Amino acid sequence: MATKTTRRRTYLKCVGAISGISLAGCLGEGSDDTDGDDLDDTDSEGSDDADDEPDEHEVIVGPDGDWVFDPEEITISVGDTVVWYFDSPGHNVTSHPDAPGDPENPEDAEPFASYDGDDHMAVNEEGTEYEHAFDVPGEYVYVCSPHIPQMTGTVTVEE
Repeated sequence: MATKTTRRRTYLKCVGAISGISLAGCLGEGSDDTDGDDLDDTDSEGSDDADDEPDEHEVIVGPDGDWVFDPEEITISVGDTVVWYFDSPGHNVTSHPDAPGDPENPEDAEPFASYDGDDHMAVNEEGTEYEHAFDVPGEYVYVCSPHIPQMTGTVTVEE
């Protein structure tokens, strides 16, 4: 039986494939691109426009009921967002220094948590998601408070 994560990824792959085929048809013979130049994501100075926009990264919380983050470690750029998808019940995500498991944040970075308040054992429902944008470079160590020490993850944010 496919998990919600597997079904979501399959759906996104199909949508991406259909979009790519549709776009390819628009740029094929008979299109208005009469100068023969290929379309790309570079501006007149050669920088990649796609790199100018923040990216979104995915972490699965408790895939298939396992007490892990997938991936456990992720490296992103300043301004990017991480979205945690809760694939099974009974989990949370926090870098709050008062939570069990010794979460860590870079100096001047605000801690994050997928729950409100100080109840570090509060959990998210299966099928929900939590996202956080990272504006301060450095290493963030986050945990699932109910499942310490098994569920620890790291987000490394680079300039």
